[in-house]
Amino acid sequence: MKRVDRSRYFTWLFQAAENFYERGNFDKALKYFERLIKQHGKFLETAMKADCFAYLGDIYLFNEDFPKAVDYLNRAIALDGDFSHYYYLLGMVYQTQENWRRAIEEFEKAVKLEPKNSIYLEELGRTYVFTGNLYEGERLLRKAWKLDITNIGAGVELTGVLLSLGKFKDTMVLVDEILDSGENLHDGIVDYLENIRVDAERGLEEKARRRRKSKKRKQTK
Repeated sequence: MKRVDRSRYFTWLFQAAENFYERGNFDKALKYFERLIKQHGKFLETAMKADCFAYLGDIYLFNEDFPKAVDYLNRAIALDGDFSHYYYLLGMVYQTQENWRRAIEEFEKAVKLEPKNSIYLEELGRTYVFTGNLYEGERLLRKAWKLDITNIGAGVELTGVLLSLGKFKDTMVLVDEILDSGENLHDGIVDYLENIRVDAERGLEEKARRRRKSKKRKQTK
């Protein structure tokens, strides 16, 4: 989150809770955020209180307690409906639940508020892919990749979509772009991309074989 200047956070409980969250100690973070809301909720700035709710929603998403995640994120949105990240987190809850319609709705709200956020566009595109709408998924993932070529997740997702759509040349070009990006890619991603490239090469060969076969048939007629 970190939407509000840290210098304005005078409550040590918030700082402690946020530090635990950032270190991945979600159990401790949960206790501190809940204590902060319970003991000091009515004294907090609206922005800080909204962030507390959003952190709690994200933690409950991690814990797969989806009803509580939705409840806390909706509380955050009720306090500040103009902060895009709250909608993004809510979209992630619905995406995890495979509620594609609601996920798309929330991601679209996040993108509307922050149209040049590559991560929001990536998740919106990925959700469309999950629904089977590969063309809309491709459009959004291309936009996400174009906005930020360090967003490797968007690029990798896009390679799979392009391959599924039979756009083999585009797939191979994108694989090379990602591998040449200079980003520190772990072995799993590299292996995946190399396999995608092999499949794209086979796809091109199969297309060429079919064209030759079709041309031969026409000539014999």
